[in-house]
Amino acid sequence: MKRIPAFPLFLFLLPVFFVLHGCMENYDFVPLKDALLLTGLYCGASIILLSLFWLFYRNFIKAGLASFCIMSFHFFFGSIHDGLKKYFPESFLSKYSFILPAAFVLLLLAVILIKKRKKTFTRLSFYLNTLLILLIAVDSIMLLTKIIGSSKQEQATTPDGMIPCKNCPKPDIYFIIADEYVGNTTLKDKFGFDNSGFINDLAARGFHTIPYSSSNYNFTPYSVASTLNMDYLDIRAQKKADQSDLALCYSTIKNNRFLRFLQSEGYTFRNYSIFDFPGQPARTEVTFLPVKTKLITGQTFISRFNRDIRYHLVTNLETKSEIKRMTYGFLHNNENIYKLTRQEAATVSPAPRLVLTHLHLPHYPYYFDKEGKEQPFEKLVEGNQTNKVAYTQYLQYGNKKYLELIDHILKESRTPPIIILMGDHGFRHFTEEVDLKYWYLNQISVYTPGKNYAAYSDSLTNVNFLRVLLNTEYKQQLPLLKDQAVFIEER
Repeated sequence: MKRIPAFPLFLFLLPVFFVLHGCMENYDFVPLKDALLLTGLYCGASIILLSLFWLFYRNFIKAGLASFCIMSFHFFFGSIHDGLKKYFPESFLSKYSFILPAAFVLLLLAVILIKKRKKTFTRLSFYLNTLLILLIAVDSIMLLTKIIGSSKQEQATTPDGMIPCKNCPKPDIYFIIADEYVGNTTLKDKFGFDNSGFINDLAARGFHTIPYSSSNYNFTPYSVASTLNMDYLDIRAQKKADQSDLALCYSTIKNNRFLRFLQSEGYTFRNYSIFDFPGQPARTEVTFLPVKTKLITGQTFISRFNRDIRYHLVTNLETKSEIKRMTYGFLHNNENIYKLTRQEAATVSPAPRLVLTHLHLPHYPYYFDKEGKEQPFEKLVEGNQTNKVAYTQYLQYGNKKYLELIDHILKESRTPPIIILMGDHGFRHFTEEVDLKYWYLNQISVYTPGKNYAAYSDSLTNVNFLRVLLNTEYKQQLPLLKDQAVFIEER
């Protein structure tokens, strides 16, 4: 027992506690093998830091303490940063330009003080070992309690204003969001292109296309939140987007009424989108780590750095490697999400499911021409989103990909599904003055097993679309909201 304080066990207990606590908070969402892989990665990083600092200190406890400070900074950076933003929202104290230099100075001072102190830090080592063992024990008990009580979890309840539909057919629903897919009116009026061929191809497969559909918001998070929640957002129009409004969008998306109703009807959910849902994080930024570990790693320094800092490396420093990484990021995400959706369609599900797929297609960058030939990198960088010819070429490429995906879904489905293909907003990159309606006119096409499309008006907007779908297919009595377009000014 006397030897225990002499070894920096706390350095390895810290990642165990961090991952275990994350698993406890996200119970039933992070697979055991994924959690073990993440723990092994963090322990490996701790070993590397311990080895490097041992060369500097020639003392394991001191090396462990220095490594512990760095790993703690990494693990708890997000929580600390969120606290600073909460209590000092407009202060320099919450800005990266202050936090990063201050953190570097503090860590450097800690390394120097540990070096200069002649004490062995045995008591501190024993305290940290004991503290982390107790924290791990508490989280283990809480996790065990959740495991035991998991069978007693309440079933999802029907949202207010909606009624159960026990005898309704419950086909799979594939909701495909085609980012910035504009309506044919816009294409004819402003692009000199007629998309009737694609609309006719959809009609031949049993789809109904709403001829003058439009979104209610001109930016993706606002539009998707409003569409899925089937209601307008509690924000002011004609204003610049701010962080609080975006937070409202993301919160609304996570807890939207459409998904909650379907779950109350026994539906399962598959998230192949760019948004996070409880237990199902966004299918973007694919790394060698399993995607569900993002529920644990989202608050770490590296995750926050990738989210908040890398963007500025492109816009301010014009770092070439970062420009290429971000330029092709949408393409890699599209390929991954497209593949996952195809795989899901080929999988037999014991329960009906909602599959949410979000593809940045034909959203900029316009990677391919209509024949599938890749565009040169020079045509993909910032500033080329106004190229209408490139947009229509990429849209035609997208038409083929969407038809291939739809055909695959129809072929693999054991019973006819519901398929929705919806543009989240219109085109936003006009170089000339245009009527604001063109910022909202979008593509909406729907396929239902009964082909009952009488209730879908010719000018249906996104906020009312799912209301009509639920009224038609699930015997709801949701009133239609007054159509309005809310303009959000980009920051």
